[in-house]
Amino acid sequence: MKGRRSTVAAGALGASLVVGALAAGGATAAPTPAPKASAAAAACPAEEGVTPSTITIGYFSPKTGPAAANFVGGEEAGRLRVAQENAKGGINGRKIVVIGYDDQANAAAQLTQATKALQSDHVFGITMTSANDAAFPTFKAANLPVTGFNVLAMSTDRNAFSVTGPPAPGIISTAVYERLKQAGVGKVALIAHNTPSAASGMINTSKAIGPSATGIQQALLITDEAQGAHDATSTALRVKNSGADGAYMSMFVDGVVSIAQALAQQGVKLKGSVGAGVIDPAVIAKAAGPLEGMIGTTYGTVPAGVPGNSAVRTFINGMKAAGLNPYNATAPVGYAAMDLMIEGLKRAGKCPTRQSFIDNLRKVTAFDAHGLIPEKISFGPGVTPMGSPAKCSWYITIKNGQPVPDAKPTCGKLVNTVTNQVVG
Repeated sequence: MKGRRSTVAAGALGASLVVGALAAGGATAAPTPAPKASAAAAACPAEEGVTPSTITIGYFSPKTGPAAANFVGGEEAGRLRVAQENAKGGINGRKIVVIGYDDQANAAAQLTQATKALQSDHVFGITMTSANDAAFPTFKAANLPVTGFNVLAMSTDRNAFSVTGPPAPGIISTAVYERLKQAGVGKVALIAHNTPSAASGMINTSKAIGPSATGIQQALLITDEAQGAHDATSTALRVKNSGADGAYMSMFVDGVVSIAQALAQQGVKLKGSVGAGVIDPAVIAKAAGPLEGMIGTTYGTVPAGVPGNSAVRTFINGMKAAGLNPYNATAPVGYAAMDLMIEGLKRAGKCPTRQSFIDNLRKVTAFDAHGLIPEKISFGPGVTPMGSPAKCSWYITIKNGQPVPDAKPTCGKLVNTVTNQVVG
């Protein structure tokens, strides 16, 4: 699958943003005059992806394959954030150019696209929203800056930055248990789809249940659920027979919907269930009754509908002005991940290099994408050498077919699942 190259440049912040047709097909904003390179920029040493007038960034996401529906909107939202920055003149006079890559959330496809990005397109860095992490050793070997969310390499690789805090092997936040306890859950079924990141994350979550979630027991653990929508009857029967009165499903949204529908068909009524990524009103309306009462969560951002949050309002207004859906789970984290890339470019100096980007972004200890992330993220040493996992999630509850955000985020403790000690 060939990468798509386009210069995203136009628009204005907030509701007045006009980005042209930033549609899923990859159309870009209306062209603007080429920026004039400054004398200082022209004198900079050569660096991959950097010219006196442009900086080239790649965006990796699955556009095809079983994960594609789950990640719709991530790249488009990232392009929106670029359009906003380019409309203000870019970074030190350089406009940002975005090339999109379809990694299919598949290891072989991602590695092929990584080779193209590095060797053919000579990108400076990568922003990514994907369920696969096969290319991270390649990115690390090239010292390529990467911003995105929640792959394990972001807790070990100095060049990789998770906008929502690095997921650490053996460390888990108990926020989801705290939220399930609020719903009255005593025995929980943990269900993840069969990607390495989802499965390993749920195994970690399972290990944290005993020492940190008083009053909740594990009734069932499934880590090989099929990706995407599927016949989930057997899963629903396993939940029913386990005696669980609650569930936590970390999988693609259409898979969560499939299981919720199957549970309803089997007459299973849970006190509380958490579905990762279930926040889009259109998805909720299409699924109808089976999702009523479900607790949904974004992929680490503040949900739409929270009053008084200017970052959420700016994001939603900009997306709507561009004709894009601001309510799916991937769009805001794609926007925030590109905001983090822009932050790194600003800190890299007038003659940006990959090394100056990495070195200076590692000094940041309080990043929240201007308020789009519910807590401050540090990229300096913490629970892991690359920072600490997030402790807080901001949930919604589906009421009368609408996602209603909680009044505040739910925060848990960080638990070492090997030692059973609280570490943060």
